[in-house]
Amino acid sequence: MRSFWSKSLCRVALVSAILGFFLYFPVSQTAYASFNIKEDGFSISNAPGYCFAMAAFSKWYYLNRHPEAPLRKTLNKQIQTRIAKELQEFYSKNLIKIQAEYCNRYHGNQSSSFRRFVVGLTAGEPRIVLLMNKSSTGAVLHAVLAYAWIPERNVLKIYDPNYIQEERYLDLEKNSYTSLDITYHAICFPEALEYHPGLITKMEYLYAYHAGPRRAAAGPVAEPEYRRASAPILIND
Repeated sequence: MRSFWSKSLCRVALVSAILGFFLYFPVSQTAYASFNIKEDGFSISNAPGYCFAMAAFSKWYYLNRHPEAPLRKTLNKQIQTRIAKELQEFYSKNLIKIQAEYCNRYHGNQSSSFRRFVVGLTAGEPRIVLLMNKSSTGAVLHAVLAYAWIPERNVLKIYDPNYIQEERYLDLEKNSYTSLDITYHAICFPEALEYHPGLITKMEYLYAYHAGPRRAAAGPVAEPEYRRASAPILIND
């Protein structure tokens, strides 16, 4: 994984991707989803390390269940904790390798991933962003959810699970982002996980099981209706 997480290479690749996007797809307005951190994000602490689960499930709920009521008004803290714990365990067992393969494969040219990323935001879809650093004990990963890109400043508005009440900004021109006491030096737009069928099915199941027991008892979980602004990319393309 050394090549992807090289600070200089990662920053050059990302800057090139952004410049390429401007060259082929000029953008003059903010690309955003109407995501409200204080309503659509989790209200529980990320202390156990549930960041990917919190970011991914917040996105799924926003796209699929938000018209009923915002996440915080529907799911109490106990249910949020159960969902976050089980989904993070699923991610750790089944998705980290897929994520690493994707990020390593495209670290040298992120233009395609970044284009799909901005297309998704423009269509109103929040997008997962993966941040990474190395420590003496190994890799440190952190996931956030981007819901707006401001091109004139080249920054992302993000939901960072470490800040449940605070809007945060990720500056794409810098080679670092600090969350609590950890600074991350690499970035990836993990397109391989945006529409991963196993992940979507797991989130649909967790919602039905924990938040809607009557739905679960009535029959099998329905196929999730998932809006798509761009086609999913396969890791073996």
